[in-house]
Amino acid sequence: MNSSNFIGLSLGTCNTYIYKRSKGIVLGEPSAVACDAYDEDKIIAMGYRAKKMRGRTPDTIKLVFPVNKGVIADFKKTVIMLNAYIERVKRNRWGLDVFIAVPSSATAVERRAASDAVVAAGASKATIVDSAIAAALGCDLDIFDEKGQMIIDIGAGNTGISVLSFGGVAYSIKSDICSSTFDNDIINYLRKNNRILIGAETAEDIKIKLGSVISDGTMDFMTVSGRDILRGLPVESVISSDDVRAALQNSVNGIVDSVLYVLEHIAPELSSDIVKNKIHLTGGGSLLRGWEALILKKTGINAMVAENPLECCAIGAGKANGLMRRIKNNIYV
Repeated sequence: MNSSNFIGLSLGTCNTYIYKRSKGIVLGEPSAVACDAYDEDKIIAMGYRAKKMRGRTPDTIKLVFPVNKGVIADFKKTVIMLNAYIERVKRNRWGLDVFIAVPSSATAVERRAASDAVVAAGASKATIVDSAIAAALGCDLDIFDEKGQMIIDIGAGNTGISVLSFGGVAYSIKSDICSSTFDNDIINYLRKNNRILIGAETAEDIKIKLGSVISDGTMDFMTVSGRDILRGLPVESVISSDDVRAALQNSVNGIVDSVLYVLEHIAPELSSDIVKNKIHLTGGGSLLRGWEALILKKTGINAMVAENPLECCAIGAGKANGLMRRIKNNIYV
């Protein structure tokens, strides 16, 4: 198949990415749609413009995040969003095959919904690729090696922990602890300890600027604006990276516990392979500083965050095109 006739697509809870082999990542936008609250067919904004409205919309505007936990929650809005995004990168859709990464935990119905949405958005064909396979390909791993490899994908909707071997998924589990959980942890921590209420956008900003999973011996500070819980008035509060790490501690420990669970339940041969091949992290949640040090401390295994963790699945989905026959057991049409 000519490279101009297909694209790789990662339809995430937080962001949507599109990959073209000849150009790399050609689109990266939030998975968000803003519409008229009284006429949902009237689209006001999508992507970054729509996401900026979070927490600020009047009653006349409805903000929709059509993907939840990595699968489609609002089919109609997903089709509208995908149609616009695909139009930006490829106006001629004749013979277009879209390779879309879908979580390993997705049901047959959820996989079919993803396929149908892509076709409804204008593609000629949709090919579903297991997200663990896509993430590994995006990390430039040899998924056909007999040696086992572990992928931890910390997305906005869930965390998938998978062990790959011989081109397939040997073991996989899903955790509801995810990047969005981290945002909620920060909101709840500041409400309880600082008596200040902040929104999701502010929490995400704090996570990006101060978030870490293990101390590196330094401390950073940030001034946060929010609402005083007792007086109901706008207020500012200074928080530290130690505060954020404390807020995230339980959730981070939950992900580490899931990793330990997988290591305990896979075959000893796969465990020894992972020790040699390292643990690879992808997804937005892997951008929290210190994952490599924490995983090494808790498991004794070296870990590595992907060079482009947000885009890995889209890149890998695109690369799957030339490998269809070899990974046919992990691709669903």
